[in-house]
Amino acid sequence: MIWQALDLVEHVCKAGLLLYLLHNVIMVKDKYKKAGAFCLFLQVFVINFWLSNSRWLDEKLYGESRNSSYSIIKQAIGFCICFLALDFLYQGRRLAKLYLLFVFYTVQETARFAIHSVWLLFVMGYLDRLGEQIMAGDMELEVYYRLLERLQIAGWVLFTGGYLGIMYLTLWIYRKYLKEPVTQTTSQGFLFLMLAPIIGVALDVTLRIIFYRQEGVEIESLYERHNSMYAMVPVISVLCLVSVVYSRKIYSELIEAEREKQNLVFYKQQLADMTDHVREMEQLYDGIRGMRHDVHNYVADMEQLLQIKEEHGMLHDAVRQEAGKYLAGMQNAVDDIFLQFSTGNPVTDVILNRKAQICRQEGIDFTGDFLYPAGFGIEAFDLGILLNNALDNAIEACLKVQENRRYINLKSYAKGRMFFLVAENGYDGKALREEGGVCHTTKDETQLHGIGMKNMRSCVERYYGTMEYEADKETFVLTLMLQSMEL
Repeated sequence: MIWQALDLVEHVCKAGLLLYLLHNVIMVKDKYKKAGAFCLFLQVFVINFWLSNSRWLDEKLYGESRNSSYSIIKQAIGFCICFLALDFLYQGRRLAKLYLLFVFYTVQETARFAIHSVWLLFVMGYLDRLGEQIMAGDMELEVYYRLLERLQIAGWVLFTGGYLGIMYLTLWIYRKYLKEPVTQTTSQGFLFLMLAPIIGVALDVTLRIIFYRQEGVEIESLYERHNSMYAMVPVISVLCLVSVVYSRKIYSELIEAEREKQNLVFYKQQLADMTDHVREMEQLYDGIRGMRHDVHNYVADMEQLLQIKEEHGMLHDAVRQEAGKYLAGMQNAVDDIFLQFSTGNPVTDVILNRKAQICRQEGIDFTGDFLYPAGFGIEAFDLGILLNNALDNAIEACLKVQENRRYINLKSYAKGRMFFLVAENGYDGKALREEGGVCHTTKDETQLHGIGMKNMRSCVERYYGTMEYEADKETFVLTLMLQSMEL
C-alpha cells in the first residue's frame, strides 16, 4: 500500500511539472478555460498511474518476460494519450504541442537516467556494508530486514526526489529562454528545436532496449555487462538535457538577432521616410516662396495686357494667347503646391500627399477620408508608421494588377474610444503566406519580408489594438484598430 501511495505522489509531481512547462506558453481553448488545465493534469496523472500499476496490462504486454525493452510500449501509450488530450484542450499549432511534449518526455526520461546509476551505486554500497556486518555477526537478521525496508523507502525518496528536482531545474532554465510564444515559431524553427528532444527520445529507447534482460530467473543489467556505463549513462543523459536547453537558447538568440536586424532595416526605412518628408516640405515651402515672389510679376504683366486692351478697345489674338499662357502658368504653379489631403496634422499631411503624388505617377486612383485623431493620444509618429507601411503595401499590390483595377481607398473613423483605419486596394488574388504570425510579402529583398506587417502589428499592440485583413480575388482590405490613450 505504501508503494502505491509513493507512486501516486511521483505521478502527481510529474503531471504538475507538465503544467508548469505549458503555463503561459500555450493557452487553453476558450471553451475549456476554467477546467482545461485541470483536465490535462488529471488525465496525465490517471493514465500514467494506471500504466505504472496495472497488473492486467503487464500480463497482456509482457507475459512472464521482464525485459526492459517492453517498457517502451507503456511510454508510447502514455505519450500518445497525452498528446491527444493536449491537442483537444489547448489551442495552437499541433507542431508546437508535439514539440513541447517531446521536450517534457525527454527531460523526464534523461533526468531519470542521469541519476539512476549514482543512486544504484549508493544503494549497492550500503547493502554491501550491511552484508559485511551480518557476516561478521555485528547485526541481527531482524535489524537487517528492518534497515532493508527503510533503505527501500529512503532509496525511492532519494531517486524520485533527485530526478524530479533535475526535471524542475531543467524546465526552469528552459522557460527562461522562451522569449517568444512557441505558437509563433516557424516550421524551420521547429525542425531545429525538435532535433535535441528527438535525440533524447532515441537515447531513452536505446537504453530501455539494452538496459536489462531476463533469462529464466536471472536478470542481467547493462551495468553488470559494462561497468563503464555507470559513468557513461549519466554523462550522456546530462549532455542531452543541456542540448535541449541550449538549442532553445541558441534559437532565442537567433530570433533576437533577426529582430534587431529587422529593426535596423525598419529604422533605415523610417529615416528614409523622414528624409522624404523634409524634402517634400522644402519643395512645398520653396513653391510658396517662389509663388509669393512671382505673383507681383504676374500682376504687373496682367496689368500691361489690360492696358493694351484699353488702348485698342479689344484683345488681339497674340495678346489673348499670351494671357492664356500666363494663366496656365499660374495654375500649374498653384497645382504644384496644392495639398490634396489636409488631415489636421503636418506629419500625416505630408505622408498622404506624398503617397498621393506617387499614385498619380503610377496611375493609381487614390481617394481617402482621413482625419488625424487629435483627442485620442495617438502619436503622429506611430500613425506615420501605420500609414507609410499600409500605403506602401497597397501601392505595391496595385502595381501587380491591371491599370483599370489600380485603386486605393483610405478612410478613418472613431467609435467611442476606438480609432479605426481602413485601407482597401486592388489585389491580384494570390494567396498570402503566413508563418509564425508573419504575413510574407513578395518583395525582392528577402530581409524585408513581412517587416511592414510586423511593424504595424507591433504599433497597434502598443495601443492595445488589433490588425486584421481580408483578401479575395480582386480586393485586399486592411483594418487597424487603436484604443484611445487619453483618460
